This record gives sequence, C-alpha cells and structure tokens, in this order.
Amino acid sequence: MFSDGSELGYGACAYLRMVDEDDRVMCSLVLGKSRLAPMKQISIPRLELSGAVVACRMYAMLSEDLDMKIDQAVFWTYSTILLGYINNASRRFKTFVGNRLSVIHETTSPDQWRHVDSGTNPADIASRGIDQSDTQRLQTWLTGPKFLLQDPTAWPAHSRVPELADDDTEVKKEAVINSTTTDTEIDRIIMRYSDLIKLQRAFVWLQRFKTYCRYRYLKHDVQVLTGDITVIEVRNATRDILKCAQKGHFSEELSALRMDNPVKKDSRIESLNPILHDGLIRVHGRVRRENLQEYPVILPSKHHVTTLIVSHYHNINGHVGTQQVLAATREKYWILHGSSSVKKTIGNCFICRRQHSPLMTQQMAPLVSEQTTPDKPPFTYIGVDYFGPLLVKSGRSHTKRYGCLLTCLATRAVHIEIAYSLTTDSFIAAFQRFTSRRGIPEKVFSDNGSNLVSGDRELKQSIQEWNQSKIGQYMVQHEIEWHFNPPYASHRGGAWERLIRSTRSILKAIAREQLLTEEKLVTLMAEAERIMNDRPVTQVSNDPNDPMALTPNMLLLFKANSSMPRGNFKKTDTYSKRWWRQIQYLSDVFWRRWIREYLPKLQIRHKWHRVKTDLREGDVVLVADYNVPRGQWPLGRVTKLYIGRDGHVRSCGVRTRNSESVKPITRLCLLESSQ
Repeated sequence: MFSDGSELGYGACAYLRMVDEDDRVMCSLVLGKSRLAPMKQISIPRLELSGAVVACRMYAMLSEDLDMKIDQAVFWTYSTILLGYINNASRRFKTFVGNRLSVIHETTSPDQWRHVDSGTNPADIASRGIDQSDTQRLQTWLTGPKFLLQDPTAWPAHSRVPELADDDTEVKKEAVINSTTTDTEIDRIIMRYSDLIKLQRAFVWLQRFKTYCRYRYLKHDVQVLTGDITVIEVRNATRDILKCAQKGHFSEELSALRMDNPVKKDSRIESLNPILHDGLIRVHGRVRRENLQEYPVILPSKHHVTTLIVSHYHNINGHVGTQQVLAATREKYWILHGSSSVKKTIGNCFICRRQHSPLMTQQMAPLVSEQTTPDKPPFTYIGVDYFGPLLVKSGRSHTKRYGCLLTCLATRAVHIEIAYSLTTDSFIAAFQRFTSRRGIPEKVFSDNGSNLVSGDRELKQSIQEWNQSKIGQYMVQHEIEWHFNPPYASHRGGAWERLIRSTRSILKAIAREQLLTEEKLVTLMAEAERIMNDRPVTQVSNDPNDPMALTPNMLLLFKANSSMPRGNFKKTDTYSKRWWRQIQYLSDVFWRRWIREYLPKLQIRHKWHRVKTDLREGDVVLVADYNVPRGQWPLGRVTKLYIGRDGHVRSCGVRTRNSESVKPITRLCLLESSQ
C-alpha cells in the first residue's frame, strides 16, 4: 500500500506481489483511489494523513474481498511527519489528526509503515496526476516500483523516525497544573455557598480533584479516593476553610506565631493568648486542656465563613436566640465580637423573620375632613357597625335580635337601631328608620365584610352574604356615599370603632344577664343611647366657674333649629325678647367651644407616632390572615400600592402563589425589600 498527499489532492494505491514455486515474482496494481484536496486550504501533513487513511480503508476492503491469503501487508509513505504521528505513544493531537490516527491504529500497527522517496512512490501519481506521454511513470503506476520485484531484504531499509517537535501545530499543549491559587479565587468559591455543609462537601471534592490531577498528569504517587465522603475528608476540608478565614484577617498574627513570637500588644486577639496548632490560631486561655485540638479556633467577626458557622448552629439548635447560639459556637470557635455577629446573622435568618416579623405600621394618618367639619348637622358623616345576637323572649320561644349602632364622626353622638334579622332588607329597614329621625347622611363608613364584628361567626357569615349591590342601589338613590375599609383594617375606623366596640360590649353584657322582652329591649337601647350621648367629649373642669363640658346631646338639641336662617348674632342677643336669636347665639358659642376645646384633643396620636418606610412594588411580604397560623401565612410580592391622603402607603395589592389580589390588604409583614 502506497499513499501520498499534495496541494492538489491525495490518494493511495494497492499492489499484489506474488511469488511462485520457482521464485518468480509478479507484481501488479489491484486498486487505486484519488481524491481532490478540499477547497478550504489545509496543511500538507493533514493531506498526507488523509491519504494514509484511504490506504488503510482500501486494505480493509481488499482483505475481505480477495479470495487468497495475504501473508504480509506493508504501507509506504514519503512523509516522515506522518510516520512520527503514527509512531507516537505519549503526545495528544488535535481533533482532526487524532480521529484519523485512530483509524490507522485500528487497521495497522506502527511497524508496518515504512518510508519511501518521492520519486519511487507511485501514489505520487494519484496525488499530483501524470501526463499521458510519460510512459515510464505510467508503467510504474501499473506494476509498482522495481524494488518490489526484488527480495524483501533488498527493499528500502527502515529509516529512523524523527521525534515530534514541541511546537508542532497538531500537538495539543500539555496542561500545566499549579498547586497554588490566589486568595481571591478561594474567597470567590466560599462566597458562592450559603450553607456550611455544602461548602465542606465542595472543598472535599476540590481536594479529590486536585489529588486526581497530581496522579493523572504529574504522575505523583498519591491515592485517589472514590465513593462516599469520609469524616476525615470533612475534617480536612473544614481545616482548610478555617485557614482561609484566618489568613485574610490575622496575617500578622500568623507570621508572628509561625516564628514562635508573641503577637503584638495592639492585636485584637492578644487577650486570648493565642497559639498556632495544625495551621490554625486557637485560644490558649486560662482553661487548660489535654488535647490542643479542643481549644477553640479564633474567627474574625466579619467573614462569610463566620456567618455560615453561626447560621449552621442556629439551624441545628432550632432557631434559638442569640445567647444560646453563641454558647453553642464557643465549644469549637471563638468569634470576635461574638454577640453582635450572632445577632446580625440571626437577624438575616429568613425563617426567623417569617416567624417573628412584626406587622407593618405607619404613622397615624391625619384626621379625615368628615371629623373636623363643624358647619354640618350631626349625623352628616356616620360610621356603622353591628353587634349581637341578643336573645329576646317572644311568648314561649326565644328570638335573636341584633344591634345596628351608628355614630356621628364629628360630634361622636350615638344612634342605636334594632335589626330583626341579618338580611339585607332588615339592614335597609333599620337604616331607613335612622334617616327618618336623624336625617339622611352624606357619607357612611364601615368595616369590610367579616371584620364588622370580630368573634361572632354567625354574624360574620351572614353579613358576607349581604347583597351589597342592593344596598348600593339604595344608597345611590338617596345620594349617600358608602365607604368600606380594607379587610382586616378595623383601625381604619378608629374614629368610631373604639366607641362602637365599647357600646356593643356593654349592651351585650347587660342583655345577657337576663332575658328581655321586645319592649324591654327597645327601652334598654334608648336608655343606652341617652347615656352615651350624655358623656363628655371635652375635659371636665374642676372649677365651678368654667362652663360645662361638651356632650353630644348638646348638639342634638340644636339640630331642630339648624334649618333656621343663619346670621350674625351678638352677646346682647341673650337679653333679646326674640328667644330664637338667643338660642342661635348659644349655638354659635357651642360651636366655638367645640372647635377650641374638642378639636385640639384629636391632634394627639396615641400610637404609631413615627413615620415608617413605605412599601414598594416588588417587596416580598407575608400576608397575615386571621384564619391561618402564623407559620402558614402565604408569601407574596407587592404589585400595587394604595397611597393615603398623607402620601404614605397604607395598603397594597399582593400576588401570592395561588392568586393575585388587587384589593387593598393592610396586614402585611415585610421580609425583603426590593431596593
């Protein structure tokens, strides 16, 4: 088999040499193949290698198709570089060369390949072509070189194969393995992990890979471990991790201790009497121990490894507090400024924040204009709430009744109606009785749905089934605006909620002491209403010369005259024979006192004094649900903000895993800010 390659093409030819009993030799061409070089220019050694592959494939085909036994196969090539590739046993080649050498080695052995000069090689005709007038070379192509007719001992001898040059373009560069890495790279690896166990396992596998590289490429006599990670490997990995943590913060102390010198007087760890053992700085304090391994390892306060260790002990001890976690870490580690470091790490614990984060609050909102409008009649702006049930004796049976309590936002006057059921029609009837006696209000405020009465399941469920569309149509017909507070935000109705809660608590307590009839219940409600409206809404003075404290009933008495024509009234009108002018003047005096004495009391914020950071879109929050334990509160992301009249966010729309609520939600715990 002869092969060759050139810039024009590459090819191979096969000759069959036969010897008879009289030692007569005959040689003839059996098969020849020629291929054009690729349009994309490649190197001559690669073309010669491709010709050798053609020769190997021709040999494999002839071995199967010829019906005679082949005693010996010899492969000839002019390229010494190709012979160097074939006889190579230690170098790795690039993909093109490596793939073709694998074909050659699968078909032949290196000792079958020999060198032949270019003029004698008939495959040169296959790679470069031949002129039709060159009969001598054509005869060589048909019968082979003349030396094939001679005895094999006279054939061209095996030439010495040259060694491959180190700068050969087809040889892959050997990987250089360095056993040292920079501190920045190690720190980058450590910062990628948020769990101590995972970091330890990562260091174990890095150490195994390092050992494998030393064995595979540097030929070091080391043992490469396989299988599950052992305890000894974890200990060694932990020691390497702690060394990395100490190296960046205690470099001067490490240098001094390695030279058996004491640390400097201004060192942060001088009081701990540090010693160096097994490459780690340890506390060698007043408590003596037999084994130096038992002395705690000193760790800096601000390092990621320290944070991972504190988090690990915090998790395995059931998310306990600062002191217990600090005590647990002191068994093996001595963390500088340990208390503050542990407190900071626990403060970033997501599970603890989810279990213990307080509900979001904001500075108490300013008063609504409906609470500070003195030129409107009482019950122009009202708040509504229900309470009950109250049992009433009807013949031999007991019937449930409910209280509908309405309060004036400006005067704090109270009006109580009895609802005979929890239907929508019953509420509208009670509201109509109220408007018949007190006048039609302009705005009505109430809690939303299930928050109207906390704790009364029957009342909550019934109110949720109210036909709010029907109520809304009734209100629109009478030009009344109805405002619902967001769910779980009873504090939004602080102007009336506290008053309503106190009233209904007292009435429920009195009514449950004895069973009342219908008539007695109506009388009780009227009496309770009178008592509530006689209460002072301004401070009661101890000086007898001071005017009396203001009460809601004082305003209710003037309501009948509120439709009288208003004008300018003077103090002398009190002696006028026109008594209505006297009443009107006293009414003006009352309003002035109401503005001067009552309104200043509303300026005080009894809680939520400071302005807090507002929520932003994208913040991660917990949605606090009364019906779900705290540990199961759904996690959500803020998608919409509801801005209050003072510019602060007081409720949000939240998207959870199961749903997205565009309705305002107020009971939220902030877990992670988007900023």
